[in-house]
Amino acid sequence: MEELRKARETSDPLERVRLATEAMADYQAAIAEFGKLRRDAVDYLRSQGMTLTEIADKAGVSRARLSQLSAAPKRAPERILFSEGSTVTFAVDTKQESGSGRPVVHQEHAAAIEILNRTVRRTGLEPVEVEYIVPPGLIDLNREGLVVICGPRRSPLIAQMLAADERYGFDKDADGWYLYDKATGRQYRSPEDSGKPGDYAYLGRLPRPDGRGYWLYMAGIHAPGGQGAAMYLEQGLNDLYRDVKATRWSCLVECEWDPESRQIQRAELLAPIHQPGRKSARKRS
Repeated sequence: MEELRKARETSDPLERVRLATEAMADYQAAIAEFGKLRRDAVDYLRSQGMTLTEIADKAGVSRARLSQLSAAPKRAPERILFSEGSTVTFAVDTKQESGSGRPVVHQEHAAAIEILNRTVRRTGLEPVEVEYIVPPGLIDLNREGLVVICGPRRSPLIAQMLAADERYGFDKDADGWYLYDKATGRQYRSPEDSGKPGDYAYLGRLPRPDGRGYWLYMAGIHAPGGQGAAMYLEQGLNDLYRDVKATRWSCLVECEWDPESRQIQRAELLAPIHQPGRKSARKRS
């Protein structure tokens, strides 16, 4: 294989990492697609009355392997909210650890990734990597299956991408950051800023800069909001897919947590789902 030869021959370890990672992603996607084709073929033959033993004998493969295939989870249509391929990469912002100055991930963002891992696996996708966004917040958005948790204060690039949303966005003034509805002018300031156990978040599927697909984005005014957005996505995945399918969309989410444990107890829409081209945003509880 040409990709394997190139990775073996390069003397630069960083280049070897890049080549190997890109090749693995390509082959994983191809393997997943072959698996789907094989699984669909087995399902069709069984619907025609053939047994697994008959299929295995005629195809020249083992019955044990076909049994594993028939038990494998199928890829759900809701997966399109995350990826048109078979894998998902999570990119999350970091903060500097006091004292050492090392980049660390917010506890709430780590919890959000755990929720997202569970959710994407439910659709038949495979999480393959977690990337950490460090100052100045640069990130390659032109990739398939990218999910980003990063506030605009951590990344000017993210701030620029959000500015293209004609309905919802982040802004700041002397009192701090807030979310707002560009159509109505209404501002949403985090309950946490007034000492209450809650936060607001932006959630949306946004176009890639190269125009060749989308990436999924979520971020709270504060870190807990990102976890709340992930929880809303997990709980409302089926309904959200029925509403938006494979289109571009955005909404605002609110969440509330237990003051003592800080475990999020509730996540729901704060402002309706907006899709460019539709006359009005749609509400969903």
